[in-house]
Amino acid sequence: MTERPPKVLHPSRPHDSDGDMSSHGALGGIGRALGNSSFRQYFYGLIASTTGFWAYRVALGWLVWELTHSPAWLGLIVFVEVVPMLLLGPVGGTVVDQKGALKITRMTQVCWAVVLTMLAVLTLMGWASKEVLLVIAFLQGVVAGISNPGHLALVAKILPRSDLSPAIALQSGVVQTGRFVGPAIAGPLLVYFNAGVVFALVAAAFTFAAVNLWFVKTLEPETPAGSRGFLGDFADGMRYTFEHFAIRTIIVYTAIMSFLLRPVVELLPGFADVVFGRGAEGLAWLLSAFGLGSLISAVHIAMRGETKGLTRIFTINLIIGAISLLAFGFTENFWLAMALTVVFGMTTNTVSIASQILSQQMVAGHMRARVMSILGMTFRAVPAAGALFQGWAASAFGLNAPVIFASILCILAWARLVHISGRGNLAKQAEGDPPTTAAK
Repeated sequence: MTERPPKVLHPSRPHDSDGDMSSHGALGGIGRALGNSSFRQYFYGLIASTTGFWAYRVALGWLVWELTHSPAWLGLIVFVEVVPMLLLGPVGGTVVDQKGALKITRMTQVCWAVVLTMLAVLTLMGWASKEVLLVIAFLQGVVAGISNPGHLALVAKILPRSDLSPAIALQSGVVQTGRFVGPAIAGPLLVYFNAGVVFALVAAAFTFAAVNLWFVKTLEPETPAGSRGFLGDFADGMRYTFEHFAIRTIIVYTAIMSFLLRPVVELLPGFADVVFGRGAEGLAWLLSAFGLGSLISAVHIAMRGETKGLTRIFTINLIIGAISLLAFGFTENFWLAMALTVVFGMTTNTVSIASQILSQQMVAGHMRARVMSILGMTFRAVPAAGALFQGWAASAFGLNAPVIFASILCILAWARLVHISGRGNLAKQAEGDPPTTAAK
């Protein structure tokens, strides 16, 4: 693969841009990021693949239910999808750092398209048994375990560091929007057609994203000059991540938030029905409130467009998220719960976005995918584990008690974060120039 060497840029144009700079200023950081032609190509493909992914999840779950009418099979499908992602995440990060983020992302995007095309054909032909769907879910988890670190690392290779903040926020905004647009598209298609039609359209979306990646170029070399082999590079990545005070702190407290606070989203069906007595309509309102808050946070950080002050934003939103969830656990008023859910979605998503931006800011380029693969686990695997524990606790003690207890634990963790942040000068490390060696 031929990489594009860094350009000598005009001082007034700090990145590769082919658009009108005056419009970029009006849009803040969003305009700067989208002014980069490679990022635009990646962004268009991301919209298609993310929307398609959430449509796929809805159609897959519905098809499994049609075939089995078994909640156990629904849980099994999720389990076989998440486990490969959990096990392969750090492995995928090492592979990406060795082979290059763009190369691996292109390859895995093609794999996504192939797997989904197979699923569409099998479903349309009437050959999609529950065992076939289990295999497909496993393959999807394997591909995701390798592709996720590639996606997380790729943006930093497309854009200069000054534009990472809005670009990562835009990524998050696409994910949050896709959570609702994808199911909104899949629902009517399932009613009027069938799951096979949904899978076919999703396969087309992933194919579009794969094609778009061939128009993306990187600003820095794809692979490092030296390597100690897979095991050596893997060990170096683990050591670098956990010996670097600021990176370790950001990842640990993002994981704490993901384990203690984010699982409430999986418990919202129970709250909507049992606590608020609103049923499916109440669930739709609560999920929409969470999505609205998440989207607001993504747009705000994208418009903000800078890294300075993000450590403080990370810390403040962690405590506000915990307090909002604590209040949610005590209230029986549905409309107050709605307002609290907006705040909760906004603050917890801000923590997630800020953690990505700060980690990308700090990490040395040759370690990027390995570090981001560990952080990436806090976005999917850690909340799934938290939901498992809190779901068990809710069945034993009721829905409110685990949420309240988790919120209190998060508040205590936040107090510890404030203490160690001041002692270790977290903001200076996280928002300054990337170190060449791990800062202990």
